[in-house]
Amino acid sequence: MKRKKTNPGVSHTQEDATKLAKSVEKHQKRMGVEFAAQLKKIHFETGRILDVGCGGGEMAYQLAQMLPKAEVVGLDEPGPLLEIAKTMAEDVPNLEIEKGDVQNMPFKDNWFDVVISMNVFHLVDDPVAMLNEVERVLKPEGVFGLGDRKRSWAAYVIPALKVTYTAQEAKEILAASRLRPWKFNETVFWFSVTAGEYTSNLRKA
Repeated sequence: MKRKKTNPGVSHTQEDATKLAKSVEKHQKRMGVEFAAQLKKIHFETGRILDVGCGGGEMAYQLAQMLPKAEVVGLDEPGPLLEIAKTMAEDVPNLEIEKGDVQNMPFKDNWFDVVISMNVFHLVDDPVAMLNEVERVLKPEGVFGLGDRKRSWAAYVIPALKVTYTAQEAKEILAASRLRPWKFNETVFWFSVTAGEYTSNLRKA
């Protein structure tokens, strides 16, 4: 099945954004808790973390709560979903929400210790550009984790998967980028990528 390039579910109204944020809230919370636990295992406490395509901000919020000495930044395009994230971050001193293009990030080179991106890869117009930006803003000793839904035979019965990439397509995009050496894992519905010294595999919670 060929990939459907139109991306449904990208919110344009406040009502759409609220519904979308609510629908993924539990999953994003679980991912944030899991990520924080993995970072604690490698004794990560005080560095900078970037959530690329933070959406409503739930995952970034959980990371900031569980890693209070770290600086957590969520980045996403302007819109009502980002406003939800900003509201969530108001009372969290170590969490900032920034507006910007994930394909042209408004950050210095070698700025972040950890970069993560969940369920965003298939939504980006130029994922190679996004990966190149991740490599630019990530410190040489930094680590990167990416996860996204995977297009497979299941797309015949789950329409949302029609806009995602197959494992092979994702690998080709990764290979075309300047991202540091990476590892790839996949399940029926999900693929994950890790790059850098931290190589514990991300998985769908």
